[in-house]
Amino acid sequence: MSEREAQELVAKADKKATSSSWFFGGNKYEEAAELYTNAGNIFKMAKRWKESGDTFCKAATMQLNMNERDEAASSYINASKSFKKCSPQDAISALEKAIVILTEKGRFQSAAKHQEDIASIYETELIDLDKAMNAYEVAADWYSAEASTALAHKCLLKVATFAAQLGMYDKAIEKFEEVASASLDNQLMKWSLKEYFLKAGLCHLATGDTVSAHNAVERYCEMDVTFGSTRECQFLQSILNAVDTSDVGLFTGCVVEFDQLTKLDNWKTKILLEIKNSIGEESSLI
Repeated sequence: MSEREAQELVAKADKKATSSSWFFGGNKYEEAAELYTNAGNIFKMAKRWKESGDTFCKAATMQLNMNERDEAASSYINASKSFKKCSPQDAISALEKAIVILTEKGRFQSAAKHQEDIASIYETELIDLDKAMNAYEVAADWYSAEASTALAHKCLLKVATFAAQLGMYDKAIEKFEEVASASLDNQLMKWSLKEYFLKAGLCHLATGDTVSAHNAVERYCEMDVTFGSTRECQFLQSILNAVDTSDVGLFTGCVVEFDQLTKLDNWKTKILLEIKNSIGEESSLI
């Protein structure tokens, strides 16, 4: 099948969509929607992503005219898949239209999945952490409402991660601690507690409130009796001591020692650097 055939199908669909129904007979919107869908698929095979997305959106409009809202949601989702190849913002717009329909229908699990897709586009394509964070938070709420706890936690951890990167440490602490609390009695999740507590503790330190940081570490040890013996807890206590005494050398030594056995990722390194800069003028961790 050729692009030319797809263009001819679109022209035919356009004509049907704007015609007087008595002239053509039958349901003009249904016939136009089918033609647009066929054209959209042909454009997709030809990798004409923009044309494909636009045509699927036209199909959705026809389906909405017939009040076939489930079909329209599917068409918008198809449009988003094509748009994602060429225009992330158009992909988001199409997904948002699908989500409106899905939430109206009470299909929050499906809506959450596509809301997560929007968040991922903001995160990886548009590099807009603020919008990604907000989208992941909405997805988490919808997953929670559907009792999809693991998926909700996955989104909340994204929220926490981006909040910290945006300097919103209180929000990051809240989300890390929320996931940690919910994971205490979950054997599959419990192994991750030390990581959540470490990240939340670093965020406490980044706020500059060492009293709150000390209290938080004590609370984490009470929440999980095994945490106190972990390298993560000992690391937090060591750098807390360095901050309390304004000892930049001690702080750096603690970071280097921890990094040798447990490689620090970019997220932790950035926050540790901010903490270090708050107690001294040096600009590197090592």
